[in-house]
Amino acid sequence: MINNENILQAVIETIDELNGQLPKEQRLEKSADTALFGNEGPLDSLGLVSLITTLEQKIEEKSGKPVTILEELEALENENPFETVRTLVAYVASSLEQRGHE
Repeated sequence: MINNENILQAVIETIDELNGQLPKEQRLEKSADTALFGNEGPLDSLGLVSLITTLEQKIEEKSGKPVTILEELEALENENPFETVRTLVAYVASSLEQRGHE
């Protein structure tokens, strides 16, 4: 069973991996309020894609089921689920719940 705590752990592990590829001044903090992508976020589109693909792999490892995070993104219109760690965890949890990945 995958829950918010498992998802948060997967996001933290993903940030660790990304930080290993980024210069020290661009590294992301491991906090629920850390900005990721958007107005305040430091990630560009390539960084976001890297975050998403790594996160999908981590969640699949934890849940044992394949996961596609961007599957329902078009339906969000003006929302940015990648704005912060907190919004990303909530989005992934909701998305997994809707698809029966509890």
